[in-house]
Amino acid sequence: MADGSRADLRRVGYEQLKSYKRNLIFVVFLIAILTMITTTFLNPIFMRRQIRMSNNRAIVVRQINSHFDTLADLIGAEHEDNANLLTIQQTQPIADHIIDYSLGFHWFKVNNTKLANQVLHDINLNIDKGSSSEAQRVQSKLKKQGDNAVYAVIQAFDLNIVTLGANIAIILLLVNIVIVIVTIITLFSLLSDLHSRTNTKMVIHIATAAGMWAGFWMILIFGILAIIPVLFNIETLPLAGLGYLMEISSSIFLEYVIVGVVIYVLCAIPWQATANNS
Repeated sequence: MADGSRADLRRVGYEQLKSYKRNLIFVVFLIAILTMITTTFLNPIFMRRQIRMSNNRAIVVRQINSHFDTLADLIGAEHEDNANLLTIQQTQPIADHIIDYSLGFHWFKVNNTKLANQVLHDINLNIDKGSSSEAQRVQSKLKKQGDNAVYAVIQAFDLNIVTLGANIAIILLLVNIVIVIVTIITLFSLLSDLHSRTNTKMVIHIATAAGMWAGFWMILIFGILAIIPVLFNIETLPLAGLGYLMEISSSIFLEYVIVGVVIYVLCAIPWQATANNS
């Protein structure tokens, strides 16, 4: 067996094996990351569930309320600055509608009037006599705005930026799907080519080594991204809503780290089993 493995090494060459390994690391890493991004950040069902987690609810409330404060200023409704006028129950439907509008499979967006009407409906439906007097004042002022209320909502909630984000999201979704398909084909092609030059045991050893490296880079990169919101105040980032998105993303990045650990452990077992005389 050892003689056969040495013959395989001579036939393939050490530098060629390193080249196969580097390519496999990149391909496995790309497949894992793009698949996870597609099923998390670009998945409306996942993101709706994510914003309902206890550590993300406060972030959503702050973000929606900051836009609601802007709306109050636009229509001339008196209110206390930086006050959370809306509760969790009142902000959740608005956040859900924005997520549904932005993510998933949809045509390119050119109009956000329907979304503005949904947000306006959420405000009118969920603000009742039990709400704060300031929230009720905003609701009353909105009703007096008539048709102009929709345009006030578009401006206050940055719905033009939401529309741009929705179009970017569908492009990313389509591109991700294409790249994942191509990289899976590339992965099988690399493994087939490597198998034609060496034995099955070495193919398993090199492929699992690549998987371990891909898992390691996932742990490192997403571990760093997950702790950024903990170490720094990112709410004040200049791009609209980016700081809040990164805060919500922190818990998602932790899930990526867990996936990286799972990949590393699952690949380490067969890698160790094929290490002798490989």
